[in-house]
Amino acid sequence: MSAADYAKLWDDYWSDTDATGQVFWDSRPEVGVEDDLRRFGAHLDRTLPIVDLGCGHGTQTRALARQFSRVVGADVSAAGLAIALAGEPLPGLEFVVLDLLDPAAAAALQRRIGDANVYVRAVFHQLDEAARVQAVAGLRALLGHRGRALVCELSPAADAYFEYLFAEFGGPPPGLQQVLRHGIRPAALQRGDLTRLFALAGLTPIAQGKGSIHTTLTLPGGHTALVPTDLFVFGRAT
Repeated sequence: MSAADYAKLWDDYWSDTDATGQVFWDSRPEVGVEDDLRRFGAHLDRTLPIVDLGCGHGTQTRALARQFSRVVGADVSAAGLAIALAGEPLPGLEFVVLDLLDPAAAAALQRRIGDANVYVRAVFHQLDEAARVQAVAGLRALLGHRGRALVCELSPAADAYFEYLFAEFGGPPPGLQQVLRHGIRPAALQRGDLTRLFALAGLTPIAQGKGSIHTTLTLPGGHTALVPTDLFVFGRAT
């Protein structure tokens, strides 16, 4: 799909979504970006800005703004950013529409803010293969020479977990129904996919681990649905 196709999908989604509870993957920051930074933040240069790619309505971006002096929330969806912009302004925080599949757009942002770290959470799994390659090239441009990327993405184990959720609810569970209804098709990356993908852009893993996305879905037994993830810090290959 083209960037325009992805923008339309996500604009339609955010235009039809109540950001106060329907967003399936909307983890609280303490079990989202704050936990990711607690585990892997030592690998990021805190003197650099950080770009939250695929920031959506900005929940995790605002948490980043409490830990970095300059934060840019970037997303292809203007509708999602409209929700983010409606929140309270914070020092050093801005939101921009960014087509990550356009190398010139990523390069222009990098020229404006300089080398940057990048945080990207559960974005690549909903891109097709060609778009993933383009997106990583755009991400690489944002890093410049000194930046690093903290990437949280669905693990191969997520496929079996989604099968379990569908069985528990007799079909797509609440929240995920909203995603699928707008033509967004999550699909977990397979083992080794991320490292091969980032290697094409000259980026190599510096640190890695396992995690989960704490969704807004409550299971029949009262527990929160936790989607398995892989986490990586990528930097320039030396």
